[in-house]
Amino acid sequence: MSLDELPGQFEAFVERARAALSQEITTAKNIIAAANAEKSAAQNAVSNLEARCKSTQDQLDALNDELAQRTTLAGLNRGIAAASKKLKALQVETAEEEKAVAALNKQRTEAEAKLVTLNNEAQRMIGIRTEGEAVMAKLRAQLQQVQLGRQP
Repeated sequence: MSLDELPGQFEAFVERARAALSQEITTAKNIIAAANAEKSAAQNAVSNLEARCKSTQDQLDALNDELAQRTTLAGLNRGIAAASKKLKALQVETAEEEKAVAALNKQRTEAEAKLVTLNNEAQRMIGIRTEGEAVMAKLRAQLQQVQLGRQP
């Protein structure tokens, strides 16, 4: 291996490192984008469920008002039981969606942490490259001096 081959080999190494880091950063960004999309979808679902829950609650209130006017206790109990059953089902759905949003938030946080780590590694590699380039410049200067010293 000669000194003339060192810059090319070093540049090839740095390029491979840069390509690998770029791929990792792209992967992390894609993961974050997917997690954000899933989070948004889950939040929309939660919003829809909350709207449905409010609508159901409004319907339950209207039903309760109507049932209050009825004279038979059996009719009242049936209406309240049905409305309560619907409300409980919606509360279960809401709880499940909230769990999904929490899981997506956790995934997004993990992906963001990975992205920060990759960015730090990229900065470190850039520092190594810069230092390597300085060393190569120094070696070239020394080689230039050695070659100048050999000329008649």
